[in-house]
Amino acid sequence: MSVEVLLLALACGMTILAYMIAINAHGPTRLSLSYLMATIMLAGTVWGIVQYVNTDLDTRKKEEIRRLESERKLAEARVQSQEEALRANKERMGQAARLNTIITTGTGLASAMINIDLQDRGADLESLMGKASAVKKKTDDLKNDFEKLSLTDPFFNEPVALLKTALQSLAEAAYYYRSFYYSEDSEQEDLRERVLRKKARIAYDTFQKASALIAASGS
Repeated sequence: MSVEVLLLALACGMTILAYMIAINAHGPTRLSLSYLMATIMLAGTVWGIVQYVNTDLDTRKKEEIRRLESERKLAEARVQSQEEALRANKERMGQAARLNTIITTGTGLASAMINIDLQDRGADLESLMGKASAVKKKTDDLKNDFEKLSLTDPFFNEPVALLKTALQSLAEAAYYYRSFYYSEDSEQEDLRERVLRKKARIAYDTFQKASALIAASGS
């Protein structure tokens, strides 16, 4: 029980006591004074009770305002957190889409070099060399496109590292593909073809690994 309540209880008790004294007073003067003092004490007690109730209401009102303000701030924080999560997820999806474009193109080039017929009897040497040069250019362009990407999500650190490896292998495969047609003898042709297929296979497999990691970002 608070001190204010104890004081009010004491004031009520003294007021009741004052009225009891007034009731038992004798003589007009004593009776008048007794009732005057009891009435003054009653007025003071009532005023004290009203002030206590008003103060208590003000305190509760302030506490309610503080509680509502706290709930509002928490709600705003939750909304902001959700918005940030949505923005981060949107950005992650955008980065994943850009990386998947690199992977799709790189996988296609790697697959083409794995299965290419280097000595196509239905095409002349100039056409075959032109085809090899075109693949080399596409590989170089793809590598340049990848290097221009702005990737800020740390989730993609591992896939990006794999893509760098894959693109390096792809570039080496394209180099040996083009240089195949500048071989000086069949032995050199066989060596360059083996390296070409091997590098293209490494690139293909590495692209697949990167793709699987990026797919995990959406789960």
